[in-house]
Amino acid sequence: MAWGKKDSLSTDEKLDTILGKDTNFKGEIETVGGIRIDGRFKGSIKASGDVILGEGAYIEAKVSGRNVLIAGELRGQVEASGKMELTLTGKLLGNLLAAKMYVEEGAVFQGECKTFAEAAPDIEVRGEDQELG
Repeated sequence: MAWGKKDSLSTDEKLDTILGKDTNFKGEIETVGGIRIDGRFKGSIKASGDVILGEGAYIEAKVSGRNVLIAGELRGQVEASGKMELTLTGKLLGNLLAAKMYVEEGAVFQGECKTFAEAAPDIEVRGEDQELG
C-alpha cells in the first residue's frame, strides 16, 4: 500500500479491530485504536486511530478516523483529522473532509473535498470505562 510518504503511518500502529475478507457486517463500530476492513461493511465507523480499507473491501458508511487509507471501494463520507489516502485500486464515491489528501494515479474519486488546517480537533472515541453520550 501507499503509506510511503514522508508523513506516513508508523508501522508500529496497533490495529485493534480487523474484519476479514469473508466478513459481512452491518452496524456501528467505535474504537479507540485502529481498524482494518477487508470484507463488506455497512453502517458507520469511528476510530481514534487509523482506518484501513483493504483492496477487497466494499464499504457503505460514514468513516471517521485519524488517517484513512482506501484501497477498496467506499460509498459514503470520510472525515480524517490527519490524512486520507486513496490508492491506485481505491474508489471513494462520496464526500471528504481531511487535513491532507493523497490520490494515486488510477484511483477513482467522485464527490466533494474540503480540507482544513491541521489544528482541527481530533476525532474522539471514549474508552470502555467512559460512558457514551
